[in-house]
Amino acid sequence: MKTIFVLALAVFFNSAQAADKTTLEKIVIGQSVELSGEATGKENREGAQAYFKWINSQGGVYGRQIELKTYDDKRKPDLTRANTEKLIKEDHALALFGYRSTPTVEAALPLLISEKIPMIAPFSGAQVLHQPLNPYLFHLRASYQDETKKMVETLMPLGINRIAILYQDDSFGKDGLVGFKQSLALNRVKALVEASYDRKDLKIDGAVNLIASANPQAVLMACTPSVCADFVKQIHTRNFYPRFLMLSNVSSDSFFKSLGDDGRGVGIMQVMPYPKDIGVLVVREFQHVLKGMDNPPPLSYATLEGFVAAKLLTEGLRRAGPSVNKEKLIAAFNSMRNFDLGGVKVTYTPSSHEGSKFVELTVVGKNGVIQR
Repeated sequence: MKTIFVLALAVFFNSAQAADKTTLEKIVIGQSVELSGEATGKENREGAQAYFKWINSQGGVYGRQIELKTYDDKRKPDLTRANTEKLIKEDHALALFGYRSTPTVEAALPLLISEKIPMIAPFSGAQVLHQPLNPYLFHLRASYQDETKKMVETLMPLGINRIAILYQDDSFGKDGLVGFKQSLALNRVKALVEASYDRKDLKIDGAVNLIASANPQAVLMACTPSVCADFVKQIHTRNFYPRFLMLSNVSSDSFFKSLGDDGRGVGIMQVMPYPKDIGVLVVREFQHVLKGMDNPPPLSYATLEGFVAAKLLTEGLRRAGPSVNKEKLIAAFNSMRNFDLGGVKVTYTPSSHEGSKFVELTVVGKNGVIQR
């Protein structure tokens, strides 16, 4: 009897130590994103880090700290895949999070399937990532198709029907192109010209010449931030001032500053609330956290999106329970219905991972200040 008691006691203490170890272990979240180029990815990450640090300061999730492990992929798909394999096999990431750029997210998709690992809130709205449904990919932001529809709808009441399209010649840009053409067709309008540029060299001289010669009233744009800014400036040097409307992928503090005086009147779609609107709960939360930081990131749409994405992932971790694993996290997301993140509502089911449908148009004013 004494031997049985000693063995039972040993089992109890070993179990307790294992439980304590589980409690103390970090929850590793993996991210591959461009940190050495466009600023949007960096601001997304800074917003997410701000939220995770805030949650960790309050004890984390079930006593476990969240660690966001990030590698720079320079927006190169091959490097994204290598980073993702490292995150899964060496860093033992529970989930992937906040990847940016359609081609790089696409590069990671086969690994989601083979490793059965979820990816939460990629910063891309490309339709190719929405359809067909990937059971391991959970979106936060509205799709580019939602954005293009809203973009065209804002022009029609103004009687603007002479419209040109600029797009990047890759899966992201072509997705925008399809959305533009479909939305224009619904309003019985056909683009005057469709101009593209190569993602590899970003040269736009030909596109500038083609669009300027067509003399459009508006230009719909699916391009990287640097190209979008360069295009606007080059068109303006010709004393030509059409309306420019861009997808939300360009939205960062540094992008607005890079436009300078050329940015006035530029329209940009947004998939997050205005980051200075304290009437929105998650924005108040966002501003509160940033004010408590020694070196806060910019108060930008990109930073806010990263913050909201981190809040979404944290909610999933809470719902998955203290002994979270990949399967439980996926199940937690699939049961999330009409959940309010504080002004951004998301819904997921086993047959739909669309997340939010929030879209609005903003206009750049003087000194890069956003006007709603």
